Amino acid sequence: MKINPLIFRAYDIRGVYGKDIDEDLFFKIGFVLGEKGERFFVGNDIRLSGGSLAKAVISGLRKKGARVFYGGRLSFGQCLFSGLKLNVSKTILITASHLPPQWNGLKIFHGSGLPISERDIQRIKRGVLKLKDREYKKQKIRVQRVNLKEDYLRFFSERFSHIKGNRLRVVLDCGNGSMSLSAPKVFKKLGFDVIELFCRPAPDFPNRPSEPTLEATKKLRETVLKKGADFGLAFDGDGDRAVVIDDKGRYLRGDIIGLAIAKGILKDSRRKKIVASATCTMALERELRGARVIRVPVGHTFLTLVSKREKAVMGIEESSHFCFPQYFWFDDALIPSLKIAEVLVKEKKRLSQLIDENKIYPFAKLRFPCGDKIKFKVMESLEKEFKKRYKKVDTLDGVKVHFPYGWILVRASNTSPMIKVYIEGENKKRLGELKKRFSKKLEEKIKN
Repeated sequence: MKINPLIFRAYDIRGVYGKDIDEDLFFKIGFVLGEKGERFFVGNDIRLSGGSLAKAVISGLRKKGARVFYGGRLSFGQCLFSGLKLNVSKTILITASHLPPQWNGLKIFHGSGLPISERDIQRIKRGVLKLKDREYKKQKIRVQRVNLKEDYLRFFSERFSHIKGNRLRVVLDCGNGSMSLSAPKVFKKLGFDVIELFCRPAPDFPNRPSEPTLEATKKLRETVLKKGADFGLAFDGDGDRAVVIDDKGRYLRGDIIGLAIAKGILKDSRRKKIVASATCTMALERELRGARVIRVPVGHTFLTLVSKREKAVMGIEESSHFCFPQYFWFDDALIPSLKIAEVLVKEKKRLSQLIDENKIYPFAKLRFPCGDKIKFKVMESLEKEFKKRYKKVDTLDGVKVHFPYGWILVRASNTSPMIKVYIEGENKKRLGELKKRFSKKLEEKIKN
């Protein structure tokens, strides 16, 4: 199969199984990554192709003399925790995260849980493209099977022992994904009243897409209201993200729930730094008085590396990725989920009350199809024009224009032929004005 260079993306490697990726490719990736005597941990999510792709990566690693531990089917957190516990050099998870079932790929992390960089992924790409003569041949390989799921469960039982027996009712929507392997057990161990929704692993995701969109969480939102739950959680395919539904059935963005968690944490923390992606709400600066909000480009790599450098108390992404340095560098969706419960127990309030204590500004996210060949040229043109026309423009991630009554951010997608626009206004009228003005401008730029 001819290798498609576009599968090597900013944060991971992924494509359609049988079309863009196969066992030969994953063998080559393992061969490029492997070093004699170096230790690796490999796991895979619940997708049908996961096991065979994992074996192919392991074969490549072993061909170079690396020592490999294999964990089988795991959630994101279980996999990264295992690599951390075993003190490996790299942890590899075979997954396509939130993408449809025909997709697969892999994410690579340092043993500490910090993700490898985009530059590292490009090095792997160059190495793989030089190995055109190598093919994957099925053979018996020496690999040590390990199961650290009980250790993982024990970690949460110990670190969140203060909320055991909390009597909170939670609805868990695992979407038939990998969190079916871990989330129900952890919440039950901590004494929650757990209502399970789609918590049986199924590679075809029969009940909802692996991406927990507003539409996909309809059943969850209805169940939270019907059962009088304190909150609901919808996990993505591998479990590095969870969308939160409050007790009023509202679908909450990551930055909105992150603001509520941050307020609770900052009350008892000496550290007052919060790292947030460029797309997060301006309410962070306005509501977190006494804290310093450090903005970073979109992407968990930026979030974790800057959180580490700045010794931040937490990192927040609008897309529901988080970083909690006191636990892990990687973004296990169970951590923010349990931090919500921790704040509820401590404050003795409903989640909807905590959310409504903060100003939630009208927000919109728009997507404009734009070919990979021209999207960056469009961005260059916009940057020049915006810098001439507006007073406050930053280029931390794409082009962001700040106004006294809101902001707009235009950025090229790292993973698809698309330009994304994020807009926030102090009220619906201001949001509408910004949306109309900049949508028209972007459409003109793409056409020309």
